[in-house]
Parts: sequence; structure tokens; C-alpha cells
Amino acid sequence: MKTLNCLFKQFSISYAIRFGLLEYVRRFFNKNAYLAYSQTGEDIIIKNILESITNGFYVEVGSNEPIQHSNTFGLYQQGWKGITVDANLKMVNMHKTIRPNDIAICAAVSDEEKEVTFYEFDMDEISTIDTDFYDRHKDTQRVNRQTTLKTRTLNSIIEENLPPSTSIDLLSIDVEGHDYNVLNSIDLKKFRPKLIVIEMHSFDLVNPLLNPIYSKMAQSNYRLVGYATWNGYFMANEFGVNA
Repeated sequence: MKTLNCLFKQFSISYAIRFGLLEYVRRFFNKNAYLAYSQTGEDIIIKNILESITNGFYVEVGSNEPIQHSNTFGLYQQGWKGITVDANLKMVNMHKTIRPNDIAICAAVSDEEKEVTFYEFDMDEISTIDTDFYDRHKDTQRVNRQTTLKTRTLNSIIEENLPPSTSIDLLSIDVEGHDYNVLNSIDLKKFRPKLIVIEMHSFDLVNPLLNPIYSKMAQSNYRLVGYATWNGYFMANEFGVNA
């Protein structure tokens, strides 16, 4: 009953019924099973790390679709809410329809405000403003549209939209090649997400400091608590796992 009440608070009636039926099927077959929506199970790892937090708050940059491949949809179902950011207006409008309790922002995020080209690939989840990423994929993936956008910093978005007296439990960053720039655009002394999940390629567990994202996190008093399928999981030093 608690789960159903939460669904009707988080979704419109039609979506609440749909996800309620899915929850019934899950419990019928295995009540201990957990449905994963992320691309490679990131949401399961996040849930295990932050299992003691209920009704938390997230910031997701590169939110893309509101359900499929989402790192935060499972949390939203459980009563969480947050700020979601994507440069693809189609995805942002879809997000507003399906997840009305989130604050969905259409923006390209970087460490400085400037005009950039947003490359919308046929495969929405790899759309990017990163020119190197675009160059690596343009010959194998079709580009539907190129749009000129002015970037914003994550600091400015959070300052404008974070509800008063709200702390950030989770920051998720997945922006196809521009992740380090997004990370550099938030003041981690002013805003202290308990857990930061960020896509990081070319990471060597033997020599972690060679990775600029790892170095940035270590300098900001975050520690690596997990690494799986190109994602690093960093916990603020003042918090323990299962915080």
C-alpha cells in the first residue's frame, strides 16, 4: 500500500497505474527482486550505497530519457525528486510529462558560458556538445540535427533551482565526453553531494591519479567507493557508505 501511495504522489494517474501493475508483477514473481532502469545497473549500485536515504534529492546532468537508461528513475519511483538537466528539448518535455515532481531543465552544461554546437544523434543517448566525441562517432552514427546553444554552469543551475534548505544526496553526470567540464562547473565546497556518479573512461585502478576526474575528486575530499562499467562512484569524505 505504501508503494502504491508513493506512485500516485509521483506520477499522473495513468502512469501510476502502469507502474503499479509492474510492481505487482515484480512482487508476484520475486518480492526481493529490484528492477534496474540504468544502462548497466548504475541505479542498483546507487541504491545499495545510499540505501538508508528515503525521499532524497538528486541532480542528474545528461538525464536523457526519463525511464530507459535513467540513473534516477528507480529513485523517483521510491519518492525521491530532483533537478534533471539535458540539452535535448524533446527529452526534457518527455521528462516533464512522466516525472512531474522533478525540476526538468533544458540546458547544455560546461565550465564556462559560451556558444556551442549540440549534436543530436539518431541514438539520443549519445548526443553531445563535445567536439572530440562527435568526431569519433560522426562516421558511424547519423546526426539528426545541429543546434547552437549557450552553455550554463552547473553552479548557476543549482543556485537557481535548488529548493531552500535542501541538500543534494546524489549528483549523476553522464554527458558523452564532456563530464570533466561539467564537474569543473560546480563548487564542491559550496554544494556537497553525498555521492557523485560520473562517467570516466581511461581509468587505471593501479594509477588512479593519472585520471583528471579522480584527481579532481580527491582534491575535493571525495573518495572512490566503486568503479564499474566506465562509471566512478565517489562519496564525500564526511559521509559513510549507506549514509
